[in-house]
Amino acid sequence: MKKAYIFIVLLMSALVFVTSALRPQQDLNGSAQKVVELYRQDWQQLLQALETLQTAMQQPQPDPQNCQKLHLEARLAFKRASFLAEYLDPEFMADYINGAPLPKLERNFSQVNALSPKGFQPLEELLYEDVYSPELLAEARELCNGLLFSVSDFARFDKQRRIQDYQVLEALRYSLIRFMSLSLVGFDQPASGEQLREMQAQWASMQAASAAFTTQLAGSQQKLGQEIEKKWLVGSKQLAESKNFDDLNRADIIREALNPLFSNLLYLQQALQLPMSTQLYPGKYALNYEATSLFDNQLLNPFYYTQLVPEMYTSSTIALGKLLFFDPILSASNERACASCHQPEKAFSDGAAKSLATGMQGTIQRNAPGLINSVYSPRFFWDLRATQLENQFAHVVINELEFNSSVLDIMQRLGYSSEYQALFSAAFPSFGEKAINQYTINTALAAYISSLRSFNSPFDQYMRGEKAQISPEVLQGFNIFMGKGLCGTCHFAPSFGGIVPPLYTEQESEVLGVPAQAKAPYSLDTDLGRAAGLPKEQHPIYNHSFKTVTVRNAALTAPYMHNGVYESLEEVVDFYAQGGGAGLGLEVPNQTLPFDSLSLNAKEKRALVAFMEALTDTTGLTSRPLRLPKIDQQMSLNKRIIGGAY
Repeated sequence: MKKAYIFIVLLMSALVFVTSALRPQQDLNGSAQKVVELYRQDWQQLLQALETLQTAMQQPQPDPQNCQKLHLEARLAFKRASFLAEYLDPEFMADYINGAPLPKLERNFSQVNALSPKGFQPLEELLYEDVYSPELLAEARELCNGLLFSVSDFARFDKQRRIQDYQVLEALRYSLIRFMSLSLVGFDQPASGEQLREMQAQWASMQAASAAFTTQLAGSQQKLGQEIEKKWLVGSKQLAESKNFDDLNRADIIREALNPLFSNLLYLQQALQLPMSTQLYPGKYALNYEATSLFDNQLLNPFYYTQLVPEMYTSSTIALGKLLFFDPILSASNERACASCHQPEKAFSDGAAKSLATGMQGTIQRNAPGLINSVYSPRFFWDLRATQLENQFAHVVINELEFNSSVLDIMQRLGYSSEYQALFSAAFPSFGEKAINQYTINTALAAYISSLRSFNSPFDQYMRGEKAQISPEVLQGFNIFMGKGLCGTCHFAPSFGGIVPPLYTEQESEVLGVPAQAKAPYSLDTDLGRAAGLPKEQHPIYNHSFKTVTVRNAALTAPYMHNGVYESLEEVVDFYAQGGGAGLGLEVPNQTLPFDSLSLNAKEKRALVAFMEALTDTTGLTSRPLRLPKIDQQMSLNKRIIGGAY
């Protein structure tokens, strides 16, 4: 008993020592405390502004212009405090303070329950209505009261926090991503038209927080501090000189200020020998805090989205996954492979409106999306029914229209090959004689698909400063994409897909009102999408809602939409510009796409297409195996064709 007691004491002592060694250095030069003092002053101003707004809203006949003015004052105070608040509790911010003005399902609730939007954004939409009705006024008052309660509640909880230096610097880099992908597109300013003022407030707050660290630098580190301050001034100048939101040169701000700051703040954190979240909590984050560029495939952690661990992501596993991907032995007919519907020459799509079904009997339900960068998503398939990359395979295997097989049959057929047995044993040595199993098949395929990553298009190279110039039309297209065209409010930079920044842990889907045919007379496509996916999401708010896929390599993946209704990017741009299905005159309840015209002229539409074409890069990703492993039993299986017969 005594020995056991001594062992427990020694073990606890060791844990305390290890925990102490890993504990982040706190308050280097008191920098974090200075930032926290500024942050809490801004939060107090936010509370005061909301209390004043609440008083104004309670009047029998509120003055709309005064309420709009007070709402803006509260928004500006929030923007000054947001860089740290969004980092400390992003879920609370999204649910109660600054979430999108759309209904959503309640988190962590067993039943399907839709929640009305709360916070600044739905309140703003009501305050900028042309006419106040008693019903709208009552709703606005309720939203204002709820917002004030949420802000007060967060402030009370926030007083208990011990914020450390490394957290402030990470919050700044996190906020730079938010600024690029959300603020520059006007994501959370639905009606006021005050996007520039809000961005200037947010930028100035980040700059002040950064100065609490850079002004402490001495000696050889001063040059880094001076470079950081210079980039903040560059961004301030660009925002101040912009005439209006549409004319803002987003490409210049990102290339000349945001992206350099993102890397230099990392170097500052390293120079100060501060830890990073990715070091303290390996594997926990989708965002890689050690990334040096916003336009690099190191920005996101592919292992976050899969069951893969880095030790399993080897050249042997990837090579085995590639063979399996191109081998029709996975299908019952020995004629269909993953590559049948995901062809490398087409960025791993297949060029069909809907993929051909097995036996050439009709088609499957939906269009085959490209696979490059597909690993960067917490949800898969158009209806988001798979929650991990590995889970996709089972859906395809048992589908009568696709592989029409079973995992047990596939294991048996692979076991007929001594070559495959050797390859599986080399890739998964710990499994011994049972190396061919469902886990290893899934893992190998996931490893190969995870290797299909590319952030090295001409546009990426330009944004990283590796290319001195790019076509003015491409730059115009990017600025329209992120501004007037509203594309960037759903296809978030830099992935240009629906993974929500800056955490990249949530996958968006959108109700666009996609028609069944490309020309009038139009009718709404009958596919319910997400509402027919996971049982817990079968709610009318998701009727006709489909995954927001990336537009990277979109130039190679025609036709477009879940049903392949549009044959060209030009047609897709026209559809969005007209206001989606509602803009075409269709009845589309809960459409998330703005249904009024974007007023894009022909030149602007061409520029949008030119920008999307500049996101093309498949370099080093499109090779096919030269041969498939030989089958020692059932020799007829050796007649199979690399990539499938059709």
